Amino acid sequence: MNNLKYPKPIIMKWLLLIVTISLILATLFIIAALFYNRAYADKFFPGVTLNGQSLKNLKPEQAQKIWQDKIDEFTARGLKYRFNSQETVISPAITGLSPDAAYTLADFDLDQTINRAYLIGRNHGYTRNALEQLAAAVFGKNINLTFQLRQDELLNILKDNFAAILKDKEEARPEIKTDLSVAILPETNGTTLNYGQLIAESQDRLAALSSEPINLKLQIDEANIKQSEITEDLVNQLKERLNEKITLTSGEKKWVVPVNIFKDWLAFAKENSVVSLSLNEAEVLKYLDTAAKEIDRPALDAKFNVANGRVTEFQGSQDGQELDREKTLAKIKQDWLLDKQANIELAVKTVKSKIATASVNDLGIAALLGTGQSNYKGSPKNRRANIKVGADSLNGVLIKPGETFSLIAALGEIDAAHGYLPELVIKGDKTTPEFGGGLCQIGTTVFRAALSAGLPIMERRNHSYRVVYYEPAGKDATIYSPRPDLKFTNDTPNYILIQARIEGDDLYFDFWGTKDGRIISQSDSTIYNIRSAGPVINIETDALKPGQKKCTETAHAGADAYFDYAVTYPGGEVKKERFSSHYIPWPAKCLIGREPAVPTSTPEIIQ
Repeated sequence: MNNLKYPKPIIMKWLLLIVTISLILATLFIIAALFYNRAYADKFFPGVTLNGQSLKNLKPEQAQKIWQDKIDEFTARGLKYRFNSQETVISPAITGLSPDAAYTLADFDLDQTINRAYLIGRNHGYTRNALEQLAAAVFGKNINLTFQLRQDELLNILKDNFAAILKDKEEARPEIKTDLSVAILPETNGTTLNYGQLIAESQDRLAALSSEPINLKLQIDEANIKQSEITEDLVNQLKERLNEKITLTSGEKKWVVPVNIFKDWLAFAKENSVVSLSLNEAEVLKYLDTAAKEIDRPALDAKFNVANGRVTEFQGSQDGQELDREKTLAKIKQDWLLDKQANIELAVKTVKSKIATASVNDLGIAALLGTGQSNYKGSPKNRRANIKVGADSLNGVLIKPGETFSLIAALGEIDAAHGYLPELVIKGDKTTPEFGGGLCQIGTTVFRAALSAGLPIMERRNHSYRVVYYEPAGKDATIYSPRPDLKFTNDTPNYILIQARIEGDDLYFDFWGTKDGRIISQSDSTIYNIRSAGPVINIETDALKPGQKKCTETAHAGADAYFDYAVTYPGGEVKKERFSSHYIPWPAKCLIGREPAVPTSTPEIIQ
């Protein structure tokens, strides 16, 4: 059979028809895409959802408000944890009896979440954007609300609030009496919570903004070292150590450790199913803290002052030293416990100063770059004391050219040893002391100084709710170790010197350095979307007598604020930024003594 052959003119007609139809379809597709993009130019594309809820026909600023209200409502309700009849509510925003002692357990990245949703179908080339838009319309595209959770802090709060139902396990351990006779105490199992599961469920609730109670279940925490595993040989090794001596040395310093102290250093450890003589590290560290008081010497950075237009040094730099506890523990275990040496040289490490003494002329400190100011009238005694300690610790600090300054790092340890006084914070239904209340006054004032000097702000977060000390709203900065932090970069050609001063109820930070001609402008705060704090929230607690009431927090109206900031550099480059702040409507809260619960069942323990 002969193959059929079509005349060339017919083939060409078909090809032309196909090409024409393709061009028409492509043109229609492009026109449709253009109209589609124009119709949703300032709205989310159809099919895009946040936490499974449609964003259709919403503009980003509308979605922002809707979802911020959802977050605020959830924050007011809090995370709920239940064990039998006991229920504890833990707010994602921890608050205190001082109005600025608040910090967050969970930080919702709403701006980032909204931006990710809005960029679907917009963040790539024309073809890929069109395909993303089509896929979203047909199949849907969901973006989950993102957040950061302080897991360790949440677990500590849970352990504290439910301490009555928890019990630490105890390993089989030696009991060494004053006459150095040895008995082996038996192990005891403990009761604990499944902390991994608790974190996972808490994250699920946060992601869904759900206050559905999380039910706690106890489980047995089995001891690892059993009394039956302690052999006679191990006991003899232990007794042998009691007949030895131990002397710790560091240079010319010497600590002779008496047996009534180091007998408590002895313990058992288990590795690969083998029990051996080891150290009770907590007891060793307790003693080493005593030695460290004579060894540790903090590094001192060079500090300078500006007076009468002249820069003078008031503190020279000096390298410091500190006891290396980790290496010292290892040395005691190896040298004394295993090698039976009586004299142990402590491990000491050098701590280098960050800013060495230099010629004043080399620093480039010649002019006032900017000043930050805030007022703390009405602050209680402890808060005032903490503000002064924090200000003094920053006074004279130098920031290198190109260095990103961290306020948390610059303040260092915030505890009683460094002069700070405690203030009360509320965690669940417990009120506990924490150090450093008032340091947000430092954060806010340094933030304002950095803005005044025209320095790039790398990290800043506003307070959870409005505080009178930081008005006008929108120009505040909260800090809490290790985060949130306040960070900015010294992008000037020379050092910047921080100088602190307190005049009456006003705190000032002056930034001195070298002017490079940059021009700074910032608008006043625009405050809007003011909302009522809502009704009083009553929280049951065991810390008060049944029925007794103690109000711990005053009401704060919610609001949003922003201000615009611009820096014009000598070369003509202009950098603009809008600093936006959201303040949660915060109701007054009162603690009420819980009525005694009537036992209804035996606590469930998971085997």
